Amino acid sequence: MPNVTAPASAEFVAQVADAYEHLYDLVYLRTHPLLRLPQIDQRLPAKERAWRLHQILLEAIEALDPGPQAPTQSRTWRRHRLMVLRYLEGMEVQAVADDLGISKRHCFREHEVAIAAIASLLADAGSNHSEAEPAPDGGSRAEPGRLELLRLEAARLARSSHQAPLAEVLLGAVQLAGEMARRRGVHIRLEIAPNLPPVAADRNTLRQLILGLLSHLLERLDGGEIAVTGAAHAGCVTLSLDSFGVATALSAPAAQEAQMRLSMLHELAAVQNIRVQSTAGESGALGFCLELATTRPRTILVVDDNHDALHLFERYLTQHNYQVVMAQSGAEALEKAREVQPFAVTLDLMMPGRDGWDVLQTLTNQPATQHIPIIICTVLAAKEMALSLGAAAFLAKPVSEQALIEALEALG
Repeated sequence: MPNVTAPASAEFVAQVADAYEHLYDLVYLRTHPLLRLPQIDQRLPAKERAWRLHQILLEAIEALDPGPQAPTQSRTWRRHRLMVLRYLEGMEVQAVADDLGISKRHCFREHEVAIAAIASLLADAGSNHSEAEPAPDGGSRAEPGRLELLRLEAARLARSSHQAPLAEVLLGAVQLAGEMARRRGVHIRLEIAPNLPPVAADRNTLRQLILGLLSHLLERLDGGEIAVTGAAHAGCVTLSLDSFGVATALSAPAAQEAQMRLSMLHELAAVQNIRVQSTAGESGALGFCLELATTRPRTILVVDDNHDALHLFERYLTQHNYQVVMAQSGAEALEKAREVQPFAVTLDLMMPGRDGWDVLQTLTNQPATQHIPIIICTVLAAKEMALSLGAAAFLAKPVSEQALIEALEALG
């Protein structure tokens, strides 16, 4: 996280807090005071500046991430986790507090500190922001257009995580759209098949897409219902968003703007190889049908000579759609790592024969396995040594389910 030279003013902090409360209301953001941030090109139309502000706010949450090496439940870890749960996962305050194991009052205090930290980051970034470099011909460098901005951002996200838990994303999106739905008198009904497999998409991009489609439908409804349904098929999941109720007529300019936003959403979907089709019911009600490819479960090689520890990790991992391969000795771990080529290895250090230190050095130095991330899980106080020898992360035993999953998700 960048060094913060000075705290932001109380007025600026309040503006940042307000922007996060309306993070997914791009219409509201078009007139927001933060549109004056130096990082936002003032030559762009208001709707495109609102989109850029939205992205800046998401990136600011990422900037709070202390990384997988940060101790779980440290202040920096907790504040980043809080912002992710509140504004990316769409969880209510009480649910966030429960997840973090703190009181609701404490959660509000941590939220205030996190918002202040982000405000300082944004203020510091603004003060260091320079004007665009002049083009070789002496003119100003052209800013990318609306779709170019979208493609750049979506491409960046496409290079990150490629596995999204669809059920969690849908639940979070519906919760985030809840306030807009209440204002429109619309009920959003979520009906999805149990145990939907993960889909091949970036989690944040998928959430943006679903929220955008829900907003598109909500803008046209005056009361009624939106049904969100999903089911798994061979190699894919189909997702339907169907509206029922009285559709409101849009003025010509509003209809044109809505169509432009819909084009942006189709562009976002295309980058993630998600098929989106518009549908219409007999009454003319609008809807969307999405087809998302599923992913094969990632394989984790769990290495520990303790039988109970192996099966505890197996239980943790299978609940999150990971496939588990187990090894109870160093020699077995090296053999299975070469054969299976797992997504990652969790490695205990204290084992008879070839111990974890030997396995770590061998895996990180062999061409066939040196690309595999290794997460050390041990009772030994050896974090610095493990990381210096090439481990991707270090978890002190006893390892919680949450700490293990977060360490794996941090690998991308």
